[in-house]
Amino acid sequence: MFRLDQSQIALLQNMILGVGALGVLLMGVDKFAAISGNRRLSERLLWSLALAGGFWGVILGGILFHHKTHKPSFWVPVGLAIMAWGLFAFAIWL
Repeated sequence: MFRLDQSQIALLQNMILGVGALGVLLMGVDKFAAISGNRRLSERLLWSLALAGGFWGVILGGILFHHKTHKPSFWVPVGLAIMAWGLFAFAIWL
């Protein structure tokens, strides 16, 4: 369906890496804010990061910081983002 050249694939990989790293960082920031009683990040922001390609970082941050692991409603949109990226990857692979 889609055809990407090597430079576009490299750009996409770097974007996913960078947004994922930001996801890990922001999950840690939000966990620290939750513990210290400070203003929290919105779940919508974390979901947006997941949809932008940072799904792996949001998941890793959740595991590393034990953050939002007992809140299934948070993980549904993250799972949908993973499925969307999976479909996109499949469309590129075809």
